[in-house]
Order: sequence, then structure tokens, then C-alpha cells
Amino acid sequence: MDFLERILRKGSRLKESMESNNNQGMELIDLVFTLYQYRMKREHLIKPKLRKNIKIPGKNIESQIDIYIEFVQMNNLERTVIKTIDKKTVTVDDVWQFDNILKDLKFFSKGVLYYNSKIDEKALELANNKHIQVIYFDFMKETIENALNTLAQVLPDKDVIGDPFWTLMQVDEKTKNNTGNYCIIEDCLPLFPSKKLADAFCKQQNGYAVFGISQSHLISLLSLAEKGLLPHRFGIIQPSKQESPTLDYNMKMFNVDYHNIREIYVR
Repeated sequence: MDFLERILRKGSRLKESMESNNNQGMELIDLVFTLYQYRMKREHLIKPKLRKNIKIPGKNIESQIDIYIEFVQMNNLERTVIKTIDKKTVTVDDVWQFDNILKDLKFFSKGVLYYNSKIDEKALELANNKHIQVIYFDFMKETIENALNTLAQVLPDKDVIGDPFWTLMQVDEKTKNNTGNYCIIEDCLPLFPSKKLADAFCKQQNGYAVFGISQSHLISLLSLAEKGLLPHRFGIIQPSKQESPTLDYNMKMFNVDYHNIREIYVR
């Protein structure tokens, strides 16, 4: 089973657990707000603004807005207003009320409606006619997708310099490209403090190559661990006492908690 499959299986188990705990008691507006905090930070938007539970004066009345987003794209100010319907069926009245708010605003804004229960067929039809995007919010699906997107964005290639670690990753036999799967030792993801040490260990492994772990990549791995989505522990590799003057194969691995790695190695 490869690394990504392990994450997805771990995520599936977490989903069952979190659903039984009602998503840790968080309201839908908080879950969606956290999702967009994560996305906006990851995408490095220009002049981003993200607000929750704010009042915006319109042409006729002042409206309560669940979530407001704006950022600059291609010299245009993009705005999005989000409404959340938590733990109840979305009705036609809900969509009409949201559409009226959007029409009353003094600026054009995209409208997005999130829900986590059910939606009436007529309400969905009305939303489509009013060009309101309707999204069912699946907490664990969103969490896993964003975690994997982040990991893919910073997946190391041959040009990445370890800062401060190096690791072994599986490579395609023909192209020698990184497949995204880590070399796992005793259910641990090994972190080598030097490339020389990693190269020495790599000589014993078939189908793997040494890759540097940048600060951004390390932060992403730690974030997965913090969310319970990393199916492995971390192990820091150190050379052990040996008779040979070379660094060939005598090494020891020390299990290290992700909190300690973040505290010591993340700048």
C-alpha cells in the first residue's frame, strides 16, 4: 500500500470517528471559514480579505453575512459571499433570502451556499437559476483533499535542497521521477540530517532515490501529522558507532514526536 493510499484509509477511519462526534462540535460556518483560511494561505492571493459574521450595508438594508471573501485577480477585485445552512434542510425560502441579499449589495459578488444536511429539489433548481453555487460540505473529504493538494504542491524534486532533512522516495524505473511514495522503515518516515548519510542508506534500497525536504514540505508533513492524516511516525536517522571508517550502513533511527520536530527544526 503506498503513502497516499494510507492517508486516504486513515482519513476514512477519522471521518467515521469525527462524524460520531458531530465534527468536534464545530458549527458549519466555522468549518467553512477554516477551510477558506487554509485555501487562501496556500494559494498566496493578492490582497486577500476573509471575514466572518459581518454586517454589510446594502442599497436598502444592512445584511448579516456569514462569510465574506475578497482578493485581487488579474487587476480585478473578486468578491464572494457565503451563506451556511447548518444541520437542516435547505428550502426555497433560504435560497430566496440569500439571493435578495446578493441583489441588495452595492457591488457584484459571487454567491456560494454551503449545507451539511439536505436540500429541497426546488431549492436546488432555484439556486441554479439564480447562479448561486451550492456545495455539500463533507468535512473529512475537504480536509484530505486540501492536505493532499498541499503535499502535491511541495512534493520535492531532485533540485530541492534538504532544509534541514533528506529522505528516500520511490522513483519510476523508466523516468526516475518521484512517485510521491516514501521509503518507510519500521512504520516510520525516515529523516536524514545529511545527504551523505541518506545516499549511504539509499545504496541498500532498490527503486528509491534521495530527495531534499524543504521547510515548506516539512511544514506540510507536520500539518498532516497534526490532523491525524499521516499514517507513519517520524524517525531521525543518525550514524551509529562502527568499525568501518565509511558511512555505509551502520545507522540508528530515533522516533521523534512531530511537536518536537516543529519546535526545533521549523523556522
